[in-house]
Amino acid sequence: MPLAALEVGSLDVRVVDHRYHVQLEAVVDAPAAAVARVLTDYTGYAALDPAVRSVDVLGRTASGQVLLRTHIRACAAVFCRNVVRTEMVTEEGGRLVAEVVPAASDLRRGVTRTQWREEGDRTRVWYQSDFETAFWVPEVIARRFAAGSLRESVLRLWQSVEERARDG
Repeated sequence: MPLAALEVGSLDVRVVDHRYHVQLEAVVDAPAAAVARVLTDYTGYAALDPAVRSVDVLGRTASGQVLLRTHIRACAAVFCRNVVRTEMVTEEGGRLVAEVVPAASDLRRGVTRTQWREEGDRTRVWYQSDFETAFWVPEVIARRFAAGSLRESVLRLWQSVEERARDG
């Protein structure tokens, strides 16, 4: 099996006033249908990123949205915390929008948008996540370490999506 060939066009990670912003544009070396299958296999997310401990599908709304609860072990330098994130996910052709349910999460707010488009036998993806924690993170940790940890996590996630999509 050849090594993953994820081509990152851009990756921006910022932490400003305890608000986290991630934006990625990349080309995944796998067909769009396979990428979509991986992205909608919610319980499989734990295999994509070691920080994700588990994902529970809590149900679907009458309009088809998926309610997920994710348990994450978030670490930046020596600061680690178990984080619960509950989201309502809207699935549209080639697009996922996950909105945080603050009352059931350790996040004050958050939205993640993922889009993908077929490009031959590869897939162009756009990923954007904006969130704010409901817990205190020391400023020095947030600015010096959290952005780097988040950057590594996003790259690892998309490399794993690519590998899993290619493996079928």
